Amino acid sequence: MNVLIIGASSGIGRESAHVFAQEGHNVICSSRDKEELEYLVSDLKLRYDCKAYAVSVDLTQLSKINSYVVEIYKIVQTLDCVVVTVGTMPGDQEHYYNQKELLHTAMTNYIGIAAVLNEISTKMREINSGVIVCLSSVAGERGRQSNFIYGATKSALSTYLQGLRMKLNKYNIQVITVFPGYVDTLMSYGKVKAIFAVSPYYFARRIYKLSGSKRNIVYIPVIWWFIARILKSIPEGIYKRLCL
Repeated sequence: MNVLIIGASSGIGRESAHVFAQEGHNVICSSRDKEELEYLVSDLKLRYDCKAYAVSVDLTQLSKINSYVVEIYKIVQTLDCVVVTVGTMPGDQEHYYNQKELLHTAMTNYIGIAAVLNEISTKMREINSGVIVCLSSVAGERGRQSNFIYGATKSALSTYLQGLRMKLNKYNIQVITVFPGYVDTLMSYGKVKAIFAVSPYYFARRIYKLSGSKRNIVYIPVIWWFIARILKSIPEGIYKRLCL
């Protein structure tokens, strides 16, 4: 199986690259950090004697998305699975009032992902096959004052993925939206309380299992499904007084 992992230079993406390579699959690793990608690919080849490739991409540069996808398909004729783990969450909420930071967050967490998946899903439609696993966030389930811009971008991404799932269903392409809770990664370090936190490796193993499933929406760990349902059921007046 040919697997593209976007966001592979760290955290969940990096662990996912290891898991897929260990299981004998060909892995294409992508992120903005070219140096980290090269190191990762060398490590994968050494550890697992697998085929691994590095292709750098900056999803905020929309004009380069098409050439990035063309480069991917020069390496492999088909993509069987795409895993998207990329995301950004500024630590200081005041950064969201800076228009540059606001645009960067929206481009990274939603617009860039949508742009690249539009291109790749078009290729998948040609062969009537493929799996897309994309990380959203429980932060997008309901707005909170502590991360409302981040949550808004993830909510937009979830809506996009739902529509993409409907559009690609007749082409036998599975689109799986994953809602993580807290994961012990650099993005969450020092920014959130690690309630029900899981390791990147645990998360990567779950992603690997999902790549062969027919699931549509998954919460990891599942306790976050219950938490999300509770939060969404609270009346707005009470929710405001909670000051979450």
